[in-house]
Amino acid sequence: MTIDTGPFAGEAADRTAHADELVGRVQHHLKTEQHFDPVGWRASELLRGLAGLDLPTRVGGAGASAADMTDTFRRLGRIDLELRDIAGAGHARLLTHARTRRFDPLLKDVASGAAFCAVAITEPGTGSDLHALETVARGGDDGFVLNGTKQHVSRIEECTHLIVLASVFRPHARITAFLVPSDAPGVSIEAMSPMGMSSVSWGRVRLEEVSIPRENRIGGEGEGISLFLRHFSYWRVMMAATAIGSAQAAVDAAMERMKTREAFGGPIGRFSHLQLALAEHVASLRMAWLLVFDAAGRLDGRDTAITEAAMAKAEAVERAIHAVEWAMTVFGAAGYDRETGLEKRYRDLAGMRMADGTTDVLRGQVARSLLGDRLYEAGLGRDGDHEALNDIPRRLFW
Repeated sequence: MTIDTGPFAGEAADRTAHADELVGRVQHHLKTEQHFDPVGWRASELLRGLAGLDLPTRVGGAGASAADMTDTFRRLGRIDLELRDIAGAGHARLLTHARTRRFDPLLKDVASGAAFCAVAITEPGTGSDLHALETVARGGDDGFVLNGTKQHVSRIEECTHLIVLASVFRPHARITAFLVPSDAPGVSIEAMSPMGMSSVSWGRVRLEEVSIPRENRIGGEGEGISLFLRHFSYWRVMMAATAIGSAQAAVDAAMERMKTREAFGGPIGRFSHLQLALAEHVASLRMAWLLVFDAAGRLDGRDTAITEAAMAKAEAVERAIHAVEWAMTVFGAAGYDRETGLEKRYRDLAGMRMADGTTDVLRGQVARSLLGDRLYEAGLGRDGDHEALNDIPRRLFW
């Protein structure tokens, strides 16, 4: 199966037209498919090309820029936030940061929709503190053996491969990334029940004496956190764009409700408290979008944009939740009805608040970039030699 590499070539107007056409195909698929399966749809002939949008052309992708991908994710979010799994390589894109081409055959399968990667990081006793991971990889030149438990893994049943972060002790823990086939001996999964974003699976994976060859190590030993940060900067920006799209659709629905819902002798849109709130949410989402677009531009300029991505994801998701919650109140009891669709947006966005870095963790990351490591380490009770606060280069616009 070949990939359409043209959607993001040419001038801005052409790219917009292609994006409209791609989103139209997704909407048509929604009408024709009985089962909502974003991951399974990636191999559909009707949606050919979507899975490889942000992969290099050498593996059959379109090589789309981060800026163009944010617009695609925003448009898909307007339809349904769970369509975040239909465009682009998802977490398989982390493999493109490895200094090797040995993962190219898998990336070609990802681009065609024949393969899909999930990322397994969180553990029962460990969340954002990657240095405290308890999953261990033993071995070296002859391969590795993995043991540990990961949980809250999205797309766990649909994936063909897992990207697992584990500790390699030599003698201290060195966080390292590994590619693990989901059907490898010793891999077992257990379903968990999320509040929202339930069109794909979510659960726990146990790794018991899972043997993998050395070539399945992604990057060098100790490079896991670096790979994680580079990939998740991109992914957080895309998720922020999706959240904004979902909220925009909710605000659009609220505006239409304000025009058509009659109460107390006229349309409810004549009440100033609704008008003022509408203006606030439109401006808030617009500002969040500018954060997203700025971060995407930095990514396209080869900047890791760790701080900007954290800021964009945290603020976009919080503003999106606030906007959808307001839209529900505009509809009154109807906003609480599943038929309206707003409650699903609200539940899905609540999951987005937790996934890929919680809002508090991301805001803390932004503050750390401004204040430096010394205060961060002091808060953790750690000692270390860190540069003086006055010498810290502040990368943000002030």
